[in-house]
Amino acid sequence: MISTEINVQEDSEYFLYTPSTNARELLFYPTIIGHFTYLPGYYIHRNNFDSFLLILIEKGRLELKINGSNYIAEPGSLAFIDCYSPHEYGSLNGCTCLWMHFDGCMTRKYFDYIYRHFGSVIIPSNFQAVHYELETMYRAFRNHKFIDEPRESLHITAILNSLLSIRVDSSTQISAALKRAVNYINEHFSEPVSLEDLAHEASLSPYYFSRSFAKETGMSPHQYLIAVRISSAKYLLSTTAMTVKEIAYQAGFSDESSFCASFRKREGITPTAYRAESAHPASLH
Repeated sequence: MISTEINVQEDSEYFLYTPSTNARELLFYPTIIGHFTYLPGYYIHRNNFDSFLLILIEKGRLELKINGSNYIAEPGSLAFIDCYSPHEYGSLNGCTCLWMHFDGCMTRKYFDYIYRHFGSVIIPSNFQAVHYELETMYRAFRNHKFIDEPRESLHITAILNSLLSIRVDSSTQISAALKRAVNYINEHFSEPVSLEDLAHEASLSPYYFSRSFAKETGMSPHQYLIAVRISSAKYLLSTTAMTVKEIAYQAGFSDESSFCASFRKREGITPTAYRAESAHPASLH
């Protein structure tokens, strides 16, 4: 469809899409996608528009006001907007962009994380890759191709995941340090692991390591360690004939009692009950 908005170039096109019920429940899905050239003076203000919006800037620049903060999106950057909340944007001197309104069951969680870490305007680490994903979707609509919803969801997932991997300046070093600590936990979870061990592995102070780890993973180092140990225990419970006590030690717990308490707290049932529900009978002979 050709845009009839004020201060949008006449050859600017957009396409509407109504997702299936399955897509709404399981996938990311586009609702409107377009390629616009905004003329100087373009401006829009909305109190609510039920979707999230990605705007990839190709030429010129876009000015945005989100949650009382002003942003400028220049070529090579991406604006990510929660349109469920009031928002406004425009272009004083004009700009060209690919954009997409979209949604999906996990979109809110992605948005909250990305906005918390990077704000509303992001510089993708690989602009061309993001541009490719978005342009591929746009061309599918423009060429009137059959819309394969799982494939469209994969394109959106690729864009969002690329934004999750962005790190700048000292954050890159911190992220790499935390990955070393996570790898250490995954390799040594069955052994005694202290906060000092992990901080040393990350080359950070225990205090700064704990704060950074929790911010990155949403869990404290101890909670993450216990989660890894419980995952190991669940695998052993469902695939071996080892006793609960043997599994407790194998998974890194100091005794059977602490293992059972931790398992029940996380899983809501005892290790024995979990085994009864999930293990192959043959594995218990």
